[in-house]
Amino acid sequence: MKFSFHSAPNYRAKRSIDGIMMDVSLGLFVVLIYAMVWYGLNSGWNYSLRIGFMTITTCVSAFLTEAVYFKVMKKDVCLSLKHSYVWITALIIALITRINVSCYALIIATVIAVLFGKLIFGGFGQNIFNPAAFAEAIIMNSFGASVATDFTTGATPMSTMASHGWVISGSALDSVLNQFNGLTGLLLGNYYSTIGASFALCILLVGAYLIYRKAIDWRLTCTYLAAVFGMSFITGLFHGNALEFAIVNVLGGGVVFGAVFMLTDPVTSPVSPAGKYVFAFGAAALTLLIRWKANLPDGALFSILLMNMLTPAIDKMVDGSQVKDFKRIWRNTAIVLCVCLVVPVLVGANLQAKEVKAEQAKTSEKPKVKALKDSDFSSNEAKCTKKSKGVYACEAKGFEGVSKATITLEGNKVKNVVVDSFGDTEGVGDKATEATELKKYEAVTMDSTIDATSGATLTSNALKAMVYKALQEASK
Repeated sequence: MKFSFHSAPNYRAKRSIDGIMMDVSLGLFVVLIYAMVWYGLNSGWNYSLRIGFMTITTCVSAFLTEAVYFKVMKKDVCLSLKHSYVWITALIIALITRINVSCYALIIATVIAVLFGKLIFGGFGQNIFNPAAFAEAIIMNSFGASVATDFTTGATPMSTMASHGWVISGSALDSVLNQFNGLTGLLLGNYYSTIGASFALCILLVGAYLIYRKAIDWRLTCTYLAAVFGMSFITGLFHGNALEFAIVNVLGGGVVFGAVFMLTDPVTSPVSPAGKYVFAFGAAALTLLIRWKANLPDGALFSILLMNMLTPAIDKMVDGSQVKDFKRIWRNTAIVLCVCLVVPVLVGANLQAKEVKAEQAKTSEKPKVKALKDSDFSSNEAKCTKKSKGVYACEAKGFEGVSKATITLEGNKVKNVVVDSFGDTEGVGDKATEATELKKYEAVTMDSTIDATSGATLTSNALKAMVYKALQEASK
């Protein structure tokens, strides 16, 4: 009798890698189109064009990086590109990035992520880190100030929750959520965040399709979402708002997107069923710990990167015969899952709500609104420099720091205000910099009155001070 021997991995699944990657690509394109339509309807179609341009930028950067690498390594460039699936990495990078990130930052982060997060390890199938998460970590840590001034973003549910210490009483939590159209707004993604990671319902529907098509492993997606919900729910029991708190932690930020498109990366996640449960539970625990105790309002991104590093250790822990070593494997798995459950709950139980400063939280008082020419902005120390005809680069002090804006005038009226950099408290003052709030400065003159943004009075005053100073400079 003759036996055929093939070295691992052995093909036994009905689906090919090409088929799986095409399904994932289709899912990402659905989210991308949804994002372009939403931004177009809510902020203008120039935002949709911006998203398309950012996506093209990441795709071209990723393809060129791999093409040059394969050429240097003397490989067939076309064949290698076809089987590297680099466009998936590029699409994810674009979708998890904020719309005002500069294209320069996108190019640098994409090139570094593809080269050092993937190719240097041997390419597709051998990389340790999820390249897209690697790229976004570079943007967040190295290019925070590299932004496009023509596009604005606003406060996110996660940054707002973080500014309150995460644990908020029932009525106060409802007030916070109302800023984002409540739980329905979180589900639909009706707020400004990263380009595509906030549209929870759309992503969940795409995830269901990918699970049905066996393009992603349901164990990773469902376990991660259930673990985040369960840990948050138990934590919420200590603070009196368990259900809403759990829903916010699941729908807000990048949890849903990470669960569908990033955690499920077959290259950087464990191979065994037990390992997948450990991986997903660990990611959930780290997501919540980073959110609640670190200086990052989300946590999903870095939790995935940290678990990527632990994947070899997890595979080793659950290694062995799935029959002979069944008890040992699942005993070790149960111990790790219990630790991953207990630690975030203990940390969450000791969370304390932050006392929002009076200057930030003052929403009930409605001071008498004066015309710009009758207002006193001396404390803001506004300065404006003429850049070109009708265009002024301005800066002014707000609650904590200095914000900068470009103000364009038409005669003695304001044409538009673009915030270049924000120096106040994220999640509170930045509400005054949202696109809808900035629109109220259009056509303003010295005789105009401008209502302050509720909950962001001092940041509003800084913006009004810059408008006042620009109009004053133009009248000289």
